[in-house]
Amino acid sequence: MVTKRKKKTKGSFKGKVSRNAAKQSRGTALGHLNLPADMPVYYANAGTRVLFDILPYEVTSPNHLDRDEEYEVAVEGQLWYKLPYLFHRNIGSSNEAIVCPTSAKRKCPICEHRAKMLRDGADWADDAVKALKPSKRNLYRIIPKGHKDYKEAPHIFDIAQANFQTTLNEEVQENEKYETFPDLEEGWTLKVRFSEGQIGSNKFAEASRIDFIERKKPYDESILDGLASLDDILIIPTYKDASKLFFEGMDQDEIYDDDDADYEEEYDEDEDEEPEEEYDEDEDELDDEEPEEDEDEEPEEDEDEDEEPEPEPPKPKRGKKPAKSKKAAKNPKCPHGHTFGEDCEEYDE
Repeated sequence: MVTKRKKKTKGSFKGKVSRNAAKQSRGTALGHLNLPADMPVYYANAGTRVLFDILPYEVTSPNHLDRDEEYEVAVEGQLWYKLPYLFHRNIGSSNEAIVCPTSAKRKCPICEHRAKMLRDGADWADDAVKALKPSKRNLYRIIPKGHKDYKEAPHIFDIAQANFQTTLNEEVQENEKYETFPDLEEGWTLKVRFSEGQIGSNKFAEASRIDFIERKKPYDESILDGLASLDDILIIPTYKDASKLFFEGMDQDEIYDDDDADYEEEYDEDEDEEPEEEYDEDEDELDDEEPEEDEDEEPEEDEDEDEEPEPEPPKPKRGKKPAKSKKAAKNPKCPHGHTFGEDCEEYDE
């Protein structure tokens, strides 16, 4: 869906990007994206130094995870530069990857199941528990600059939080002068050095340094005309669809309620992130393999403020049973005058 834009406010990013970065500081196949036919995808490659501009987009969703009404960050009708979301991998027997419904502040059956496992005594470090924790990613609209493999036109950039945004946050917090980098008129070009990270046998590109270069000329607002909103590109499954994929064939009514009501827990972007898959330009797709866990990684011990909030599973829809007194429990009386435990097979009552 293409939306009509209101004229933006000059310098609208000043004071917002750095605050959002401070708040945050407390790869994959693209089947989760509904990409327009004329919108190519940009892939980061390890061992490269690249230039690109990040373009803002007009927020249309009331449930944006960066939303901060007090400071008018990521609210409907305002320009913002990224779309954060949560991502589940290796779901179901077919090992599919889906966007977590909590990305739209709705309940997720996978997260609920993980929370139940922990309440039932599972350890945070258990592979089964860690496998269900969603990873954090971000979508951007960028324009590559002087790149031999990409035209100087809008592209979609999809990358793990820890492999780009974490470094960007650090640079902005170091010098808030650069927080206007997404602004059409006052923005900066990003010069990014992508180094090679590795966990186990999985190699991936991660931003190890970001510099800001003054743009030669500002962008006209018309460059945003006709571009699809990032909110419309991300495919977020319903609770029912995510449950059907995760539990595969089980009666959904016996598992959790099909409830897509807004989920109001706070989104916390920490740095506990899985690596980005390496993109091979000779291949048509990204490698979908789940990155191996670092054997030296410290297990999570409890749910502290740096952890992702655990949603409560819905309670079963049934009436409450009347409470029994302790006295009645010890000396039960039969309404027919018989003796409990002795006359149970003697009378029809």
